[in-house]
Amino acid sequence: MDESPTASLCPRCRGPLSEFEGDLGAGSCLALARDVRICRGCGVDEAVRDAAGLAPVPPGEWPVLEEHLTWNDAMNTGR
Repeated sequence: MDESPTASLCPRCRGPLSEFEGDLGAGSCLALARDVRICRGCGVDEAVRDAAGLAPVPPGEWPVLEEHLTWNDAMNTGR
């Protein structure tokens, strides 16, 4: 799996890694050095899971083919 910043697909969801020229995506919070680049949507999903107290999706379970969680999702869970 190519997890470099120049890879064209996000290793977490297999969607586009970048949305525009120069977009490097996000660094996965599951990598200690945050050197695994993921798309912005996956970055938000990881942050929402953390803020809502939900378990992260470990790299062994990637690609995640479900919809990304958003802040609105977290607010609607009542947490």
